[in-house]
Amino acid sequence: MPFLKKINKDFFIKDNRIYLSNDYIKEFHPKKITGSRIGAIIGLNKYVSPFQIWCQIVNIYKEEIDPTLAIVGNKIEPKIRSYVEKIMKNKYLVYDPKTIGWDVFKSNKIFGGVPDGEPIDENNNFLYDKGYPMLEIKTTSLDKLTYKIINNAFQMQKDENGIPIVKIKNLKRLEWFSNDNVIKMPNEYIAQLLLYLYLRNASCGLFAVAFLEPKDYANPDLFECDNHEIHLVELKISDRNSLNQLIKFTEDWYNKHIINNQYSPEMTEEDKVWLDKHLKVDS
Repeated sequence: MPFLKKINKDFFIKDNRIYLSNDYIKEFHPKKITGSRIGAIIGLNKYVSPFQIWCQIVNIYKEEIDPTLAIVGNKIEPKIRSYVEKIMKNKYLVYDPKTIGWDVFKSNKIFGGVPDGEPIDENNNFLYDKGYPMLEIKTTSLDKLTYKIINNAFQMQKDENGIPIVKIKNLKRLEWFSNDNVIKMPNEYIAQLLLYLYLRNASCGLFAVAFLEPKDYANPDLFECDNHEIHLVELKISDRNSLNQLIKFTEDWYNKHIINNQYSPEMTEEDKVWLDKHLKVDS
């Protein structure tokens, strides 16, 4: 179940926060701030709050991932990476997350994670100093699909043929574009790529955004880039001061709630509802 530890044994609630027990603190190994977590910490994730991401970082709660989305990512992202390599005329270094412990930034005690691709030459040397961008791949549905909450986790709903059930056609694509039809990257994703660029002291990144049809979720092996809408969006760091402020804010947050004190941010009313639901499921 999502909560991995027991209330009133490993953690307890006091003054609108969660505190870790002394016994649990002796054994716990907190996770790092990764690209997929930084957006929640600074309040950019509309689904996960700073309180909820704290629960994940201290390993008392684990977010359930829709298995279909995980499979689709593993099957389709390598094809998108190869597609980008042809366009950019360079190779990208790809990591096996399991082999490297889901972290390429081992020397950093607070920040970590795995970029989707790092630009390299034929000798596997990084090309950041030559202006080549770090790659971040995003796949998203063209349509708004139907999800159902099962054990407090969203799961994609499918028909008898394994095809996702469409709720509103083309709506997800529309959400990605401005009124003048220019693609706009969500700030949460921008923060993710900015973190990895900071850790590499690089200045240029590239998003590859692919829009998937319902059939792609049922048969990801048949996905072909040439038959799909894929957008490449550059990200260049022009203001190092703002980036440094972002890094300092998240460092301070981590030091306050993870390293120096093992208590959560204060709960919002939405957090209280979320916590109550999940504790009931796990009781």
